[in-house]
Amino acid sequence: MSAEMQRLTAVLDQENKDITRAQSALSAASAHANAGFTNHTIRGELLDTLAKMMSQRNQLEQQLEDDANLMQAIKDEIADLLNKLANCAPPSTTQSPGPEPQNQQPTPPSKPSPSASQTSMSTTGAGIQFQLRGFGGASFINGNTPGTSGFDGAVLFPLGNRILVGPTAGFQWINSSIVNSIGSQQPGSTFIDTSAGFKEGRFGGRIGFPFGGWQLGVQGGATVAGSTITQATGFCGTGGPTAPAGCHVLSSTTTHDTLTGSFVGGYISHSIFSHVGIFVGYDYFRPAEFKSSATVLDLHYSDAVAGLNFTFGRH
Repeated sequence: MSAEMQRLTAVLDQENKDITRAQSALSAASAHANAGFTNHTIRGELLDTLAKMMSQRNQLEQQLEDDANLMQAIKDEIADLLNKLANCAPPSTTQSPGPEPQNQQPTPPSKPSPSASQTSMSTTGAGIQFQLRGFGGASFINGNTPGTSGFDGAVLFPLGNRILVGPTAGFQWINSSIVNSIGSQQPGSTFIDTSAGFKEGRFGGRIGFPFGGWQLGVQGGATVAGSTITQATGFCGTGGPTAPAGCHVLSSTTTHDTLTGSFVGGYISHSIFSHVGIFVGYDYFRPAEFKSSATVLDLHYSDAVAGLNFTFGRH
């Protein structure tokens, strides 16, 4: 969360600097127009640009506030879920004592067979297990690979001797990247680039198959994502006395939307200490389609991550 907040703060600082430069340019243009050196058209264009930049600054400030509120809400939801499940004690296996046999001679204890000893060892993994994971990696969205990071937690209950199953919830950040581009990016042409970034909560279930110090697992469920969509419009020029060669953004708009969808994935983890392990995983996400001002974006994507796995409880 700190990395995402720092990135947004840096973008906001840059936006403030751009606004300061635009205000200086506006003052100079107003002076030239009043002196009759230029007309008021340039001043009007600068006023429109300044208004858009100040609107984008307000959106960034609102996004910082929304991020903090969303993060706190998900933390509260995970803590409440773990607290409720921690109070569910496993069923008691204690049997009530039966009546003592009458007039029966005590018999010496029998020697346990090798097969009985092996069965006891195979069931030592049974019990409620709490998992907390932190991860980072890369997402794959329409040919781009933005960075991603997050965390999740799960409470797994034994189902037989070799299966763990239970609910999971988590939060994930996906950095902004270009998901759609219109234009040839050649000199003399215009372009529209659409970028998207996500902050999403995940809620679903997990099934784990422990064996030795390893665990294979699959998971799936629903996602609720807050998206930040930025559309940048510009022109690619050949260079001249007033502008360097290359593609330049002339204006941009940023919108926010909430998307819902589903995800499915798998992982493998390995214990390296008593309660600490490492894992790698792969997940596939399919949020709902949404419409921008230029096109309908189909944003199915996937990610490959690795991280630390902290395990508590009876195991």
